[in-house]
Amino acid sequence: MQGLSRWWWWFFGWQRHLGVVLVLIFMSAGGLARAGDIFNDFQAFNAEAQALQILSEQAAKKARAHPFAPPKGFALSGEFARRIDAFSTHAAALSARIDAMDGPKDLRCIYRGMAEDAKKRLTALHHAKNAGEQAVVLADMDALFMDASEVTPKDKAAFADRHDGDGGQCQAAPDQAIKSLP
Repeated sequence: MQGLSRWWWWFFGWQRHLGVVLVLIFMSAGGLARAGDIFNDFQAFNAEAQALQILSEQAAKKARAHPFAPPKGFALSGEFARRIDAFSTHAAALSARIDAMDGPKDLRCIYRGMAEDAKKRLTALHHAKNAGEQAVVLADMDALFMDASEVTPKDKAAFADRHDGDGGQCQAAPDQAIKSLP
C-alpha cells in the first residue's frame, strides 16, 4: 500500500501536467469526448484567449514605451505566467479531446501547436534582456491569442466544416510551425 501511495504522489506531483492528466482520466471514464460537450470548452478557451490577447497587447504597449529599460511588470508576474500555462494546458487538452473523438486532425494539430507555442513564448519572455525584447515576445503572444480565438470553432457547424488536412498526421513539429522566437 505504501508503494502505491508513493507512486500516486510521484505521478500527481507534476503540477504542470495535472490538468491534462485529469482531462484524460475524465475522458476515459465518462466519455467526455463527445462533440456536444466540447463546445463549452471551446467557448471557455476562446474567452481565455481573448482576455490574454488584451493583457499581452497592453503589456507590449507599456514595454515599447521604454525599450531599453529592464524587463518588468505584469508580463513577468506569476499571475500572467499561470494564465499562459493554463492556456497551454487547455489547448493540449482540447487537442487530446479532438483526437479522442476522432475529430478533425488538422484542428488537433493546431491546438497542439498552440500549447507548445505558448510555453516557448513564455520562456522567451522570461529570458528577454530588456523591455524592447519583451515587447517583441508580447506582440507575438498577442498574435498567438488572436489566432487562437479565430481558429476556435464557434458552433457545431464550424467544427464540422474543418477538414482533415493531409492524412491525419501533424506535418510540422510545433517548433517548425511557428516563426522563430527571439
